[in-house]
Amino acid sequence: SGSGFSVEEDINNAVLLPGMIIPELELSFANIFNIKCKAQAVYRKIMEEEKGSWVKCGLAILDMDIQDHGRLLALLHQAKDSHSYICNRVNMDDLWDFFFESGFIYPKKYAFIEANKEKIKQTYEKLYTQNPKIARHFICQDKGRIQGHVAMVRFYENAWLIHHHAARRPGIKRSGVAVLDQIGRFSNASHGLYSLHMDYLFCYFRPENKFPSHVFGGVARETKDPKVSSLDTFTYSHFQKVSNSELRFPEPWGLVKTEPEDLVELEKFYEHASGGLMLDALDIKPGTVDGEDLFKEFQKFGFKREKYLFSLKYDVNLKGVFMINISDVGLNMSDLTNCIKVFVLDANGLSKDILYLALSHLSAKFEQREIPVLIYPESFAETRSIPYEKLYQMWVLNTQYGDHYFRCLKTLFRDISS
Repeated sequence: SGSGFSVEEDINNAVLLPGMIIPELELSFANIFNIKCKAQAVYRKIMEEEKGSWVKCGLAILDMDIQDHGRLLALLHQAKDSHSYICNRVNMDDLWDFFFESGFIYPKKYAFIEANKEKIKQTYEKLYTQNPKIARHFICQDKGRIQGHVAMVRFYENAWLIHHHAARRPGIKRSGVAVLDQIGRFSNASHGLYSLHMDYLFCYFRPENKFPSHVFGGVARETKDPKVSSLDTFTYSHFQKVSNSELRFPEPWGLVKTEPEDLVELEKFYEHASGGLMLDALDIKPGTVDGEDLFKEFQKFGFKREKYLFSLKYDVNLKGVFMINISDVGLNMSDLTNCIKVFVLDANGLSKDILYLALSHLSAKFEQREIPVLIYPESFAETRSIPYEKLYQMWVLNTQYGDHYFRCLKTLFRDISS
């Protein structure tokens, strides 16, 4: 599997012992596909047969180059299902046709794509032809025709965003489920490898969308433990960029860079409000910092990734934390990687006007005129009569509990197919 393998040894010449670490091991497939890894022997069994005894040893992969691991998993997934592909080269015209025909791109999303057509085209060329370490795509394909698709990007230090999930109808039976199964098996085989930084998987979906609500929401509801899988709800709207630099906060309001003690307050608030995994996935807990390696990996392939944190205060009292993410337009079709997230800790005295004033100041960091804004908790937007277009739920999974995730998924998929 992608996380380990077993080997046979002659009982009289066995050298592997449980616990033994092999710093450099090479797997060879027909002398044309060779990959190196670091591994550890985890068990040793003496196998008794009529023809004689031999030793079976199980080894766990401790680390492997990300690209080599992707190639190994692609081989294993294809052996299990001939329609399954990981990070294969994709004809971009075929991909766009699939997005339209599957209904993934609807009129409003098409307007966004049309307005940013050249930039999005360049982004997707790099994602689907250059195979960067920060991105993966999974495709169910039959006779060259794409039937199902899902992608993921490592957007935070230890968290990968699942997005762009779509399936063609009619097509291969349950192709949408098949690619989700692929991404689950990929996560199960990969989360233990340090080089992949896959402590968490997360995605956004609208509660009224039945399939993701049933699958991702269903996993969270089945686990009943927010430290294994959690759901948090944001309001989603667009804010028009303001270019007036004369806007000033009334005393004693102020917008300043977030300090470590502000994140401590945010963590306490979130633990009380939800107790989930959102702050872990977004790298905004006390003591977490953005890794330089992740920034360099984005930069290496010509991608943009910026993150800023600001605190809104009334005198010394923290009212809210603003998280700014800036990335290439279209990296996520709903621009959820190119937005402002607002976490309201203390709504007392915080009016809609003050919130909009803060957004006006922060909008200067964006190139586009319309900036997606997500507000948490959604109750703040409702009590302050702040208009919003829709609700998004953020689902997070702690990948250490991948087996539990698969058990839930099997039950849910059985319900979908019945």
